[in-house]
Amino acid sequence: MTTANARPVRTAEAAKPATHPPAHRRIGRQIGALAINAYERGVANVVAFEKNAAKIAPGSWKSSLTLSAELIEEVNAAYVKMARQALR
Repeated sequence: MTTANARPVRTAEAAKPATHPPAHRRIGRQIGALAINAYERGVANVVAFEKNAAKIAPGSWKSSLTLSAELIEEVNAAYVKMARQALR
C-alpha cells in the first residue's frame, strides 16, 4: 500500500458564533411576548372596569375601587416590565 493515495486528515473547524438565536428560542420569545401582551390587555380590562365602577359607585366604595385599580395598574406595570426584560 502506498501513501500517495491517502486522504489528508481534516481538522475540526472552530465553531462559528451564531448570529441569530436558534429557531426554538426565537419562537419561545415570540410566544412569551404574545402571552405578556394578552396578560397586559386582560389586566387593563379589569382596571378599566374598576375605574368605570368607581364612577357610578356610592361615595364609600368610590375611593376603594379607585385605589384598587391604581394598585393593580402599578403592580401590573412592574410585572410586565420585568417579564419583558426576562424575554430579552
